[in-house]
Amino acid sequence: MNVFEAQEMGPQDRDGSSLDADARAWVRLLASGRARKEDARKLELWCAASAAHAAAFKQAHALWRQLGTAAELVGAGDPELQAIRRAAGHERNARAASATRSARRSRRAFLGGAVAASAVAAGVALIYPPLSLWPSMAALRADYRTEAGQQMQVALTPDVGLLLNTRSSISVRTRDGSPVGVDLIDGEIAVSANRPFSVSAGNGTIAAEFSRFEVRHLGANVCVTCMEGQVNVALAGARHTLRANQQMVYGDDAAPVVASVDAQQQSDWRRGILSFRQTALGQVIGEINRYRPGRLVLMAKSLEQRPVSGRFRIDDLDKAIAQIQRLFRLSATSLPGGIIVLA
Repeated sequence: MNVFEAQEMGPQDRDGSSLDADARAWVRLLASGRARKEDARKLELWCAASAAHAAAFKQAHALWRQLGTAAELVGAGDPELQAIRRAAGHERNARAASATRSARRSRRAFLGGAVAASAVAAGVALIYPPLSLWPSMAALRADYRTEAGQQMQVALTPDVGLLLNTRSSISVRTRDGSPVGVDLIDGEIAVSANRPFSVSAGNGTIAAEFSRFEVRHLGANVCVTCMEGQVNVALAGARHTLRANQQMVYGDDAAPVVASVDAQQQSDWRRGILSFRQTALGQVIGEINRYRPGRLVLMAKSLEQRPVSGRFRIDDLDKAIAQIQRLFRLSATSLPGGIIVLA
């Protein structure tokens, strides 16, 4: 059944997953550059069939806009995506040459949104990479950087060793040619130091000597975990001391929070394990995305806070995705570039 046949069916004849599939087919058609004025009219009728039809198309269109630039860049060899890229150039010319307001309106409403979003995003893609599918400009300039699923041991000096976790970037600070610290641009590192050493992350600096600790810097938040010895965190003019099995979380706009933790469990990632205990599904998916190439996207926003518990191997995250899909009865749609949409 194609999208043109589907638009003639009433809402009682289609279940939610079929509506979502038809909505995605409409969006692909409109973004392909092959849509005509009569197709726009058919889509209007399809969306008017029921509130569920309209909601399905709105959701599919939002997803296309979200993934447009990422799909274009990671799927350079995909024929459909190449067609979409060509359609973007045709669209810009069509806007300038359009003879009637109705033609402009139909194109902008049904194709322009996705294409324009991709065109604008392309200009800042390296500075603010959409969906974290490639490194930022700062990460590209780092002294050491890991890709998705990769970990890296770095012996900066005989007395300082680092382990970079997945998607992590650091720049090394030196004094008189000798490393004295690192700037954690993003990601997560484990530090073993038998001499004075510091890590800058966000708006704080972590200093230690004869200590083992971990620092995680994702977005605006920084998490510092002391494994052995003690570390001092300098933050906003104040100094906080952490001892073994203590953890501090701080951010640009949030007061620091210190808590006691099981430091060894916090380090499961060193052993190739992702461990979750009553963790919100949205956070679980965010963590999976750090280790897996591509992107896992949860469209069912109502499920983001549902708890998940389990232990998953980092080198076999497809099993984790399959378990999440079964647990919450989600459908999975695969897109180019390793993108999987759960809805």
